This record gives sequence, structure tokens and C-alpha cells, in this order.
Amino acid sequence: MSDPGRIVDAHVHGYTAEVAADPAAWGAARGEEAWVRCVAPEGKRSIQGWADCDTLVRDMDRAGVAACVLLGWYWERQETCDLQNAWHLEWIRRHPHRLVGFATVQPRAGERALAALEKALDAGLAGIGEILPQAQGFSLSDPVWRTILGIASERDLPVTLHATDPEAGPAAGPRTPLEDYVQMAGEFPGVNFILAHWGGGLAFRELAEFGALPPNLYFDTAASPLLYDIGVFKSALAKVGPSRILYGSDYPLILYPRTARIASFEPFLDEIAAAGLRAPERDAIMASNILRLLPAGVAQALKGV
Repeated sequence: MSDPGRIVDAHVHGYTAEVAADPAAWGAARGEEAWVRCVAPEGKRSIQGWADCDTLVRDMDRAGVAACVLLGWYWERQETCDLQNAWHLEWIRRHPHRLVGFATVQPRAGERALAALEKALDAGLAGIGEILPQAQGFSLSDPVWRTILGIASERDLPVTLHATDPEAGPAAGPRTPLEDYVQMAGEFPGVNFILAHWGGGLAFRELAEFGALPPNLYFDTAASPLLYDIGVFKSALAKVGPSRILYGSDYPLILYPRTARIASFEPFLDEIAAAGLRAPERDAIMASNILRLLPAGVAQALKGV
């Protein structure tokens, strides 16, 4: 599936106007303290930008982004997962050829989480994520989590997990179990795992302890300008090749906080355009790879844009 010139962003977030108006109060009212600390740190400037549905689509149009995958947050409470899944479904109904959504879930909610996940997927969400076990307080051996992966396998849906570079500082977030992620991918070969943020370095570092990476591991470029220089593209291409890298921006995160106050797609896209990618590499990374991982009907709808 070739998509010359097309841009499909595999990693964006969105929030309603109510959330953006007072994120600290909104999060506190729902018991989402970790999210509040991340997006509205007390006494510090936040690099979190805000975009509701209309703002997102306007910015997509301005930057020439054909479609975006809306990822959920790694909420601590299933009720918040349900709320975000609901507003993503509403946005997708408004823009079915522009927006795709993944369902977020809190495995600690047990059977309630499984029922809510199945309902969200039946309603039209096309993947699972973004998930961060450390923030959500569950282990990869948790039986509910493994049931969730079984659902993903049965439905042939991708799963996006947050991955933190072990060489990054504490500002990058909780450490993630990269070795356990690799093992999990090997145990669930029927699930395509997308590890965000270049897989915490797995996409470009030669780490002997991990050995050969399972073929169902993919890596998105979310927040790349905050973490690495543009040479990371060439390094990752040399290690994992073009078929396993997915363009993701992490919009509306402010990726260039020294020069920008609001989020936009263009600066990162301009940086990628200057990275020296060959046309087949560019087409795979910027659209074809994520379209290949999405359900066929969803990908076909996006191709109609």
C-alpha cells in the first residue's frame, strides 16, 4: 500500500474544552493526580498544549495531515478511560475519514475494564492505547492485562504502549520495562505492539541484552524533538528498517518549547522533510505503516481522503 505524500499521524491526543479550561481542577475532581502532575506541574511551565476536535482538524488542514490516530491517556481510573473513549467516538463520528481512535483501559478495574473495552471497540475504536503500566499500577503478568492482549489478538488490533528511554532523565516519565515489553511481544505474536517515543531507544540502539526484536514490535516517533536530534531517523532506519517506524507527533504537546507557545504539526514535519529520507522510506513512515496495522475497513476509509 503506497501513499506518496500522504501524512497519517499515529500518535495524537485530544481533550474537550472543559478539560483545557482548567486541567488541574478537572483532573483532581476525577482522581487523576498523576495526569495533573504531568500536564499542569505546579510552579512550572507546562509543555502540554490543548486541542479539542475543531482545533485538531483545523491544524491538520493547515499542515496537510490527512488523518490522525487519537490515543487515550494512561488514566488511573476506568471511569476516566470511559469518558475519553466516549468523546473520541463522538469526534470520529464527526470526521470518519480523518480521525481514528484507540481505546484506553485501566486493567486494575478487572471485569468492568474488560466490559468497557469491548463496548468501546464494538462502537468503533480501532486499537488499544496509550498504555503505561507503571503509571496505571499493573504488571505485564496481570491476568486482566493478558486478557486485554487476547482481545487485541482476536480482533487483530494494534496496541500502543508508552516507552521511556532508560538514558533519559526523570522528566521523561516513569521508567518502562523495555526487556519485559520485548518478552511480551514474543509471547503474543498475534498482537502488533507500537512502542511510543522510539520504543525508549529500542528502535535505534544496539542493546545486546535484548537480542533480535520480535517482528511484531513497531516504533512511533512521538515527541522526538524533545528527546533526540533529527539523526535518530537515520539511526533507526539502519537498525529496524523503514517498515517498523511510524510517524507520530504527540500533538498537542509543544515539541519546540523554546520557540513556540502553542502546538502545531508543521515544525516537526519540516524537520522530517529535511532529514534526508528516500521517498519509499518517507511514504512508509509517514502513512503506509500505520495504515497497514489498522483494521482494513478503517484504513480504507482513511485512504478515501
